[in-house]
Amino acid sequence: MSRLLLADDHAVVRHGLKMVLEQAGYHVVAEAENGERALQLWQEHHPDLGILDLDMAGVGGMETLQRILARDAHARLMIFSMHDDSIYAARAMQAGARGYIVKTDAPEVLLDAVAQILRGHRYIGHELAQSLAMERFSLADKPLDKLSPREFEVFRRIASGESLSEISEHLHIGYKTAANIQTQVRQKLGVQTTGQLVHLAIRYNVVDKGSK
Repeated sequence: MSRLLLADDHAVVRHGLKMVLEQAGYHVVAEAENGERALQLWQEHHPDLGILDLDMAGVGGMETLQRILARDAHARLMIFSMHDDSIYAARAMQAGARGYIVKTDAPEVLLDAVAQILRGHRYIGHELAQSLAMERFSLADKPLDKLSPREFEVFRRIASGESLSEISEHLHIGYKTAANIQTQVRQKLGVQTTGQLVHLAIRYNVVDKGSK
């Protein structure tokens, strides 16, 4: 019986996931409400697969994914997110995720993804996979591709309205480090102000217009 870890800051979501997965014959060995706890539980239980929410409070799913992979390069991790834009799926897969599905997908999609990943394959929801495939035909320059996973996380948090103090606290990095990363992001994206950075984030669907 495959052993799974669930990480989501909403208890109701974790409960629903657990019911679907255990009814399908999987064993949920651990549940985490944030990234720090997910990392701790991964080291304790060494599950066969971790299912991570992207937008957990504090350390988010992308950062959690990177921290787990830094300690366990063979970890099988899947992102389960509210974000249905292909840029998030692309970034997650580039960072080492084995799969990416959205919370609006049917339970059958979740179970298919879990089964495929446990067999050693990678999985992206059908609509997202189509979007990613179409993007490969585009010759337009994608400036966000220049950002490392950590830079993208800082970029996303700045665009969402977090201050450098909040970012340094949430990601457990020094304020000066956060400020340096912000500078690197601006240089790579060719922007000078936070307003320009937010505009770029909206343009590429990293944040919604209504969030600002």
